[in-house]
Amino acid sequence: MTFGPGSDHDSKFKILVADDDTTIRSTLAEAVRAWGYRTVEAATLAETLAVVDRERPHGLLLDVKLPDGSGISALDELRRRSPDLVIVIITGYITPKDAFEAGVRHVYGYVTKPIDQEHLRTMLAQAFRGRTIEIVERRKPSGQVKRGRPQRQTNAPLGQLVLKAMKLLGLNYKDIVAASEKLARQNNNADMRIGKSTLGNIISGSIRQPGTAKLDSLRIILNLSRADVDAAIGLQPERRFAEQLGMTRARTHEVPIDAVTRHRRIKMPILRDDAKLDETQFFEGSLKHWASIEVEYLSSFYPPYFAYVVVGEDDSNAAPIAPPGSRLLVNKLLNKVNSAENSSFHERELFYVLTPNGHTCVYAELVAGEKIVLIPHPASGNVREEFHRDEVMIIGQVVGVLYPNQKIRD
Repeated sequence: MTFGPGSDHDSKFKILVADDDTTIRSTLAEAVRAWGYRTVEAATLAETLAVVDRERPHGLLLDVKLPDGSGISALDELRRRSPDLVIVIITGYITPKDAFEAGVRHVYGYVTKPIDQEHLRTMLAQAFRGRTIEIVERRKPSGQVKRGRPQRQTNAPLGQLVLKAMKLLGLNYKDIVAASEKLARQNNNADMRIGKSTLGNIISGSIRQPGTAKLDSLRIILNLSRADVDAAIGLQPERRFAEQLGMTRARTHEVPIDAVTRHRRIKMPILRDDAKLDETQFFEGSLKHWASIEVEYLSSFYPPYFAYVVVGEDDSNAAPIAPPGSRLLVNKLLNKVNSAENSSFHERELFYVLTPNGHTCVYAELVAGEKIVLIPHPASGNVREEFHRDEVMIIGQVVGVLYPNQKIRD
């Protein structure tokens, strides 16, 4: 093994130079060290595979023609042993086009003999731009252990999730990049593309919370659930919904529907095939099992019509029935206001209404078919307001109230 003079072994990428020509190999290795990399060398295909297993290099300059086989023929095996290895093909015996096409799914690029060192130097710099060094823990002959995190291992929760999924699906870095580029084209969204360096930084934890578009790409490509991804980046949707529902404002407001439905699950009965619903019988006798289904999935068939509303600190129109700080369950299908009747406030419907002055929780009456009168609860001390029916929107009827001093459950 050869290292550059005065190099910091723990802070520089390691390059394996594989060529059977001793002069070419040593000259190229010397140039690579001068560029700031560490180097190891191999003269045969078998030695190349052994060094990849033992030394875990970050890059490989691979000659096409080696004494015991073609470098192109070994690409599948090299990728299996080290999926994130940057491979650059060195060719002098076949055309560059043939070499590149043979390895296009596996290699970063190619150079021809005689080697243009400046071109190769630029290629390596681009290949490792944005990557981070991962130190391989291995035992030295003296018995001392070199400390560090093994390559392709990570303590980052999202990185662990991604690596596990990649292993299960048999995917490598290039597969992820190619699939993300396809998604970016299909969705006309360049942010969905995930480059190799970005993927490496996500796995290592250097990027702790990627953008939404890249997270969507990872979720789709790796068959990950939103719940798993959110948990990996530290989000707790159920907890977030409870906190959002418990957050009070000066004005009455509705909690966004995605916060209500996202990752929330309900149980639904699955009936037996021979169940007869037209006959009176015990329900359990017709039941095959209960299924746990995400509300998001159900909403794709029928949009949710229930809304969660927090009564603002300045909205006392419904007090003491629904005082400020209360959380309301509103049925948006029940939005019809009836004509005035001699009914008590305990019998009247309480509505969630949008007025020219904002949202409010209030009683309402229809007058002469043209006007809507908003009527506060008598105990509130507020006065009624009259609007033309086109000036207000009856969003829905309040069907449930959770008072401020009651505990919110997830």
